[in-house]
Amino acid sequence: MKFVSIIFLAIGMTHPQDGAQKKDPPRAPAPGVKIAPQAKSMRVIVDDKEVNFGANGVRTFGGRTFVPFRALFEALGSEVEYDLVHKKITATKGNNEIELTIGDLIARKNGAEITMEAAPQLVKATSYVPLRFVAESLDAEVNYDGAAGVITIKTKE
Repeated sequence: MKFVSIIFLAIGMTHPQDGAQKKDPPRAPAPGVKIAPQAKSMRVIVDDKEVNFGANGVRTFGGRTFVPFRALFEALGSEVEYDLVHKKITATKGNNEIELTIGDLIARKNGAEITMEAAPQLVKATSYVPLRFVAESLDAEVNYDGAAGVITIKTKE
């Protein structure tokens, strides 16, 4: 009987009375350690057409929304090139050309330097770019509906 009582006592100590699991509070990463962004179930609609980002999906990093670069640039109607050696993305639409480099906060629009709030990221061999910065740099209007989980983008012809 003592053995059974000890088992019940041990179970009671690891599981709260109300059945809820106790969780440790989130811990801050060690200095210099990056946390991989998490995929979100967020829809992106450009000119009334939903963009398919495939299995990579929409991610957040540092409170900003990021998407795989090629699908976004093509949905915005721009031509895009990727320099694998320098990790540089160049997109052209009309008279606008923007250049972004993975991990660099400095972007260029038509040759002028612009400091972004968040740098493009490389996650599991996929290059992600900050959605709002890219869309607005190509003269598009961005609207975010957090409750519905939808980002709508309207391009200018």
